[in-house]
Amino acid sequence: MNYSMSHSMRIAGFALGAWICVSGTAAAQPDIGDSPEAAQHVARAVALAGTDLTAPLFLCRADSTTVVKQNLESGTKQWLEPVALAENLFYVGNRFVGVLVLRTSKGLILLDSSSSDDEVRNHLVPGLRLLGLDPGTIKYVVVTHGHWDHYGGAKYLQQTYGAHVALSAADWDLVEKLPANSLESSNHAIPDRDVVIHDGQRLTLGDTTVTLYVTPGHTPGTVSAIVPVRSQGQTHYLSLYGSVAFPPTIEPTERTGGLRKYDESVLRFAQVSAAAHAEGILNTHIFADGTYDRILRLTPRKGDAANPFLTGADFTRRYYGILHECLQAALLRPEGSNDWSKPLTPAPATSRAVGAP
Repeated sequence: MNYSMSHSMRIAGFALGAWICVSGTAAAQPDIGDSPEAAQHVARAVALAGTDLTAPLFLCRADSTTVVKQNLESGTKQWLEPVALAENLFYVGNRFVGVLVLRTSKGLILLDSSSSDDEVRNHLVPGLRLLGLDPGTIKYVVVTHGHWDHYGGAKYLQQTYGAHVALSAADWDLVEKLPANSLESSNHAIPDRDVVIHDGQRLTLGDTTVTLYVTPGHTPGTVSAIVPVRSQGQTHYLSLYGSVAFPPTIEPTERTGGLRKYDESVLRFAQVSAAAHAEGILNTHIFADGTYDRILRLTPRKGDAANPFLTGADFTRRYYGILHECLQAALLRPEGSNDWSKPLTPAPATSRAVGAP
C-alpha cells in the first residue's frame, strides 16, 4: 500500500485492523442498498453475536471503513496501563493496537512489535518493566501481518535485544517491496528478514509452544496463532486471528489476500481453533473483538473468579461465524466497499512515555 494522506486518514486507513466497537444497534442494521441475500448474512451475524459478542459486527457494515476512520485516531492517543491478561500473557499498547507478550521459562515471545522505535522505547520497554518482565529476554517477535502498526518496532527489537523477527514469506515480501523513499519505510524501519513462518509451524521457547498458521486475507500472508495461557494454574488455549479489516477486492492483489481467500482462512482457522479446544479469542487490535472490554473486566475480579478471556468454545465458534457471515455480505457488495487501500500516510514516530500525562 502506498501512503500519502493526512494523519487522521492514515491511521484509519492502513492499520484497519479496524478496532472500532460500534453499538449493537448501530452494527445490527443491514445497509441501505444491500441485496436481500447480503441482508440475510448480516442478520445471521447479529444472531450469532447475541449480547456478548457485538464488537466485530461493524465489519458487516458496507461503511465499516468510514466508521473506523471516524473513530480510530482517538484510540492511538489512549495508552493503557500494561496489564496481565493471564498468568503468562500480557498486553502493552493503546486502545487501537498493541503487543501481546507471552512469558515462557526461557524468555518472552511478542505477538507484534508496536508501531515504531519511539513506541518501543517510550511504551513497550517501560511497560514490560512495569509488569516485571525483562526486555532483554525477548527472544521472538511474531508479526501477525506486514503493516507498519504491527512490524514498526521490530527492527529496534532485533537490533537492541537480538530478538528473532518472524513473518510469513508472503508478508516478508510485502514489507520488503516497499519503495525505499516511501513514507512508511522511512518512518517505520523494516526489519531484516529472519524467521519465515510456514503454515502449522510450532514455535517452542522453554515450556511454551505457540502454533502458527498462515491465513491470507487482510494481507497476502497474515499469520494467526493458537496461544497457550495459564489461569489458576491450568493451561488453556486462545485463538488469535491475525487481522480483522476486510480487503476491498474479491481476488488477491499484491497487498491483500482478497475477500474470497479471507473467508477460506476464517473457516479453516475456526476448525483449527475448535480442534485445539480454544476457549477464547485474541487480537492485537483490541477493539476488534471486544478485547478492550475484557481487559476492563479483569480489574474487579477477586479470588477464583473466572478469567474474562476464557469465554468458552462456543464463544470462539460464534466469533468466527460472525466473521464468515460479514464476509459473505461483503462478497455480495460491489468491489471497493471496504477500500482501506487508498494511499495513506503512516503515523509519525512520536508518542508519550508510559505514565506520562
